[in-house]
Amino acid sequence: MIAKIRARRNSYGSVLVKSAVCRHNDRCENIITQVLPLHKSDCHARKEDLDYGNLVLFEATLSPEGLVALLERLPHKGTDSIDLGQHSVMIEVESLEDGYKYDSGAQYLGVEWFFERYSYRSPARGYSGEPTVLRSLPLFPDFRSAIQHYIGIDIEDDSRPRGVLVCLPDYGARIQEVSIGPTDIVVRIEPKDVGIHDIVAKLYCALDKDARHADIEFKNNTGMASIGFKPESLYVALLSKSDGAMLDFRRYRSAWGPMPKGVVVNIPAYEIGELIRGGETETLEFKEGMGKHEEFAETVVAFANGRGGILLMGVDDHSRIVGLPKEDYEDMVAKVLRSRCEPQVQYELSRKEIEGKDIVIVRVEEGRDKPYFLRDRGPYVRAHATDRIATKYELDEMYREKPSEFGRR
Repeated sequence: MIAKIRARRNSYGSVLVKSAVCRHNDRCENIITQVLPLHKSDCHARKEDLDYGNLVLFEATLSPEGLVALLERLPHKGTDSIDLGQHSVMIEVESLEDGYKYDSGAQYLGVEWFFERYSYRSPARGYSGEPTVLRSLPLFPDFRSAIQHYIGIDIEDDSRPRGVLVCLPDYGARIQEVSIGPTDIVVRIEPKDVGIHDIVAKLYCALDKDARHADIEFKNNTGMASIGFKPESLYVALLSKSDGAMLDFRRYRSAWGPMPKGVVVNIPAYEIGELIRGGETETLEFKEGMGKHEEFAETVVAFANGRGGILLMGVDDHSRIVGLPKEDYEDMVAKVLRSRCEPQVQYELSRKEIEGKDIVIVRVEEGRDKPYFLRDRGPYVRAHATDRIATKYELDEMYREKPSEFGRR
């Protein structure tokens, strides 16, 4: 960690510390603390401390040298007291987990750049489920919701480590978009502290048993490689030419669930035009927008229980392209499907401009874990261009075709 901080000292400015501590008789015990060096050009508006007596939420800043001193003090195992801002905080550490790498598209823990995460993991504890409230401060139903609001971490989510999380971003450059076309891969990047001519993208693409490698050079932040097919799996690594350091990466497999952020599958405009002219079918549905969330998820479930299908958002029932407003449909679709589909459906989402109007393409794969259910409503299937509840016979067929647990192993 210290070596990485010193190697990136020309990029790092102040170090933001966000903490939630539990107070017992004037002794503060750490619940969760996130440490994040900011870029030297970043300005952060410091949040007001929230002191509820038994729960204190606060922010502090350190210099990069102060962060090194903090890391030298933190125990790899055991208990020690460290100073964070105006507070002396007791930290108990079970283990130190080395730097797991996250790409810039993950946006994990609110970090929007490639980074390594180190975890000084603390023992699991239960915390108050009573309302967190004072007359002069906001009300929260419990510790968990207060911490999630202030720090952005759910302390009851087992996938989120507890204790002290040190996030070390690399602000050299990041991938903004990887566009997968019928034969070409286009990569668009945002350089920051590494010059555009010192960046190369290493590319691996595979389709069945055919694998291709390519290097992509950049001009005007965009580069392209022609590989001759549309891959079903892809890995892009962004590297510094001068020292070979990893700056960012993206990976994609068509068999995985939602598309990684910043990865789009490019369907040519003429193909979309042909689809629209043909009208709705058993594998094609038009939506002017999201519409009713239940109906949207209903169609997705029906596609997954059938041969898959495509939803074109921004097209009305009469095959007219009406377009969509500039909104974050990626997050909207993910939330709707995550909350309503059981099990989770695999899909890809991309945007396209047709006749000067934006449309969103949601391509749903045929499910590998049929039957799929619309929560609280049941299993839907596609009949011609409409959705309906599956019959008992259709449901039995899906269960019959379902691989056994033994067979999956």
